[in-house]
Amino acid sequence: PSGLLLAHSLAQSQLPIENIDIYESRSDPRNIPKDKLGGRAYALGLGIRGRTAIRSVDEELWSAVKKRGYECERFRLHLNSKFNIKLRDREEGVEPSVLIYQTDLCAALLDELDRRSLDHVKVHFDSNINRVDLSSSTIFTEKDQETYDLIVGCDGSNSIIRNALQEFSPPNTFSFTQRKLPGCFKVCRTEAMPPLMDPESVGLLLPKSKSLGITAFVEPTIGGGAGILFAGKLANAGNSTSTIPDSNGEGVDIGSILFPHPDSKEEGGSQLDIGQITKTLVDQFPLLGGTPGMEDAVKQLLSQRTSVADSVKCNIYSSNYDVTATAICGDAAHATGGVSGQGANSALMDSVTLVDCLVQNYQTNDSSDAVHNSKSDMLHRSVSAYSQQAVPLGHALYDLSFGNDGETLPIFRNIRAMFSNVIDTVFGGRLGIGKKPLQALMASSLSSFVDIRRARENSYVEEFPSDQQFRDDLEQLYRRGSEKVDQ
Repeated sequence: PSGLLLAHSLAQSQLPIENIDIYESRSDPRNIPKDKLGGRAYALGLGIRGRTAIRSVDEELWSAVKKRGYECERFRLHLNSKFNIKLRDREEGVEPSVLIYQTDLCAALLDELDRRSLDHVKVHFDSNINRVDLSSSTIFTEKDQETYDLIVGCDGSNSIIRNALQEFSPPNTFSFTQRKLPGCFKVCRTEAMPPLMDPESVGLLLPKSKSLGITAFVEPTIGGGAGILFAGKLANAGNSTSTIPDSNGEGVDIGSILFPHPDSKEEGGSQLDIGQITKTLVDQFPLLGGTPGMEDAVKQLLSQRTSVADSVKCNIYSSNYDVTATAICGDAAHATGGVSGQGANSALMDSVTLVDCLVQNYQTNDSSDAVHNSKSDMLHRSVSAYSQQAVPLGHALYDLSFGNDGETLPIFRNIRAMFSNVIDTVFGGRLGIGKKPLQALMASSLSSFVDIRRARENSYVEEFPSDQQFRDDLEQLYRRGSEKVDQ
């Protein structure tokens, strides 16, 4: 979605752009039957950040997106079928989040590109990028090759553009870390919300048996339906108390049925009784009982490849001056694997930030110096300015998502942080007790991720860098790259 919003923002910016090409490895989502969507079926939550990003183009674009989704501001944690904690509720003066399927968001943005007759914008579906040569500004696909003045990677956690940045950047300049997160997930759609749940609230359901190691995240969607995300761990037989008999009468772990390894060639639970699998899930998640189309939802789960999320952290989001002007946005630059609930929102904001930097720096009338005004120089100033703005936000979001990332606070600070989190979760600032829970704050506030992270400094082992530290570090990376070129 961030690549499509980037195209909208560029087209609206009045920058002197000859053409914008978008390469998408998958098919046009508008032409895919709903039962074939697989892992693309999950619903995104567009909070105030995503909404603000889309509205930066115009209100009409936001209206086109909004009508494809479902407005929702409620969120409950269901500890069991009878007891739940209200984590978020309606707030006076706060616009609700919009829950929208990723495919519907993309379809709305694509339809608006078509409706606005933006002839210089072209989307290439089913187009895999095989290689990117930043020394010659060339993108190679299976069918063709093209050269560009600016290349932007909105291509996810396994970004080809990010890999090209690493390949063509001078030594000791661009670097990133990527790791597989321990969990995995699958998603399905049902034709209606579970009748035992609040039809206007998102719900996080914990299983009856805590050893199951699976949770269910239920979101109401447009038309009265629901999207359910089941999260767990990759197949690990014997780790669960819930089993289903196979054709030989032996018990098969429900986690192994739902979450076979992504590279496994086995057919998962396809040889097992769908009704029995459905019954086992409902036994573990009683609030799903009576949901219309639940057996079909199980079939969706079994037909999908298990999805495993990644985390990504980059030290810089743009190229040095010696190669093609290049930038990376969203998960390509700072993936958190859905932990923060802000992946799509922050990616959309990245696109808007990049366009703002282009508008500010791609100026032809601020100097008579031909070098200063060269196209390449202006584009590099733009992507450099983008990194200066976006890197601190991405690093702050990473910290807010993963906490101390394996490191441990001193015991008393750790106890205080845990107690504070419990108070925030239970009271959420109501009655003047505690603060708004972190995810609710990020979804309903435009407070900078940097400010939110610094306000929680006592919960972290390492101090978050100052604005000046970020500026100095990024400028040093640019200088280091330039020095290599000069030599």
